[in-house]
Amino acid sequence: MTATVRQRASDTPDPFFATTLARGLAVLDAFRGGESSLSNAELAARTGLARPTVSRLVNTLLTLGYLKRNADGHFRLGVRVLGVAYPLLAGYRVRQLARPMMREFAELAGGAVSIGIADGADLVYMETARSSQSFPHVPEVGFAVPLVTSAIGRAAMSLMGADELKATFAAIEREQPQAYRSGRRNALAGIEACRANGVCVALGEWRPEIFAVAAPLLRTPEGDCLAINCGIPAFRITPEAVREDWAPRMAGLARSIRMMLEREAP
Repeated sequence: MTATVRQRASDTPDPFFATTLARGLAVLDAFRGGESSLSNAELAARTGLARPTVSRLVNTLLTLGYLKRNADGHFRLGVRVLGVAYPLLAGYRVRQLARPMMREFAELAGGAVSIGIADGADLVYMETARSSQSFPHVPEVGFAVPLVTSAIGRAAMSLMGADELKATFAAIEREQPQAYRSGRRNALAGIEACRANGVCVALGEWRPEIFAVAAPLLRTPEGDCLAINCGIPAFRITPEAVREDWAPRMAGLARSIRMMLEREAP
């Protein structure tokens, strides 16, 4: 995801577009996983905004509790950001219903099972269950991966209509040109596999030490595309086992979750 805010070039900009709000959100979006804090200069570089502008935005976000200042003068996200995210996560009932089955699947596979949602050129994780065995990477809620190079991203893309898929590929080519070039062919194959068989695999494409299997999960009435995957350490499993054993199991897990949701529907 990109946090850069560019000057609007249109002669007839949307009169309802709040540029100041967009810039403030870009400051929040500049933070990435694994980073403890950012300086004013780093925020300016990532957003493309002038440093005085960033200073004003940061001061407002500090006052509102969305940012905190460290002793060294750098800034980190404030706890209030979690409060904003909670209503969104709570609205996806699938997370709560799927957790027991996700944990069981993760334990059997010796990996991590996650649900994610398509967001522009990325797939954002919204729930994860991991096995008790060691695992090289466990994606936390909110972690984002490219749609085009991940099995779970391709599974989510398989739920899109033709026009939406075309627009998504265009966004990926514009925002993630390297990933687009390296992943487009396999993404198209993965999308077709999901539509034909309900599942696709990616053998070390996103991270070489992880083999992944993913299935489209559901499309919400609001149009959100959700998918589910399992990442398994490559040293524990062969490509043949991923395709012949765990791929059918993943398709079955997705079906079971959808059936549970249908039973729970009012």
